[in-house]
Amino acid sequence: MFKNILAGAAASLLALVPQPAPAQRLILPGALLLAGYRATCGPVDTMIQPIDDIAAAYKGRIILHPRVLNLPRAQQLFWYTHECAHQIFGPGEAAADRWAVQQGRIQGWLLPDELAKLGATMRAFPGDATHMDGRGRLIGMQKCYAR
Repeated sequence: MFKNILAGAAASLLALVPQPAPAQRLILPGALLLAGYRATCGPVDTMIQPIDDIAAAYKGRIILHPRVLNLPRAQQLFWYTHECAHQIFGPGEAAADRWAVQQGRIQGWLLPDELAKLGATMRAFPGDATHMDGRGRLIGMQKCYAR
């Protein structure tokens, strides 16, 4: 009987400890694998979580929508690197796009045909208060890649 009381008390205590929702997954810095590539952004962790955008960045955390994990390798790495750029440079979208393109070119995972495929998915993105529309972003990314 004492075992049952103890087990019940333990279960009650565990219920009080906050747990990530089933659709969320926290990945510690340096442990994220994207298409077989270890994606790192210094001490920043990553949360895989459904959100209203493809990805987001908050101080010390990158959030990726689970659908990112189903994209082609270059697109997975682009979105992660774009959000990492926000950790380094702040909220500027054009700067984050440029840095992600530069890193992709330097590291060899963003080839011209992969940039074109990324652009095809971004073309329809509407602009908002912080983001230029997809066509505008793509023009800036292509210029950056050509340098």
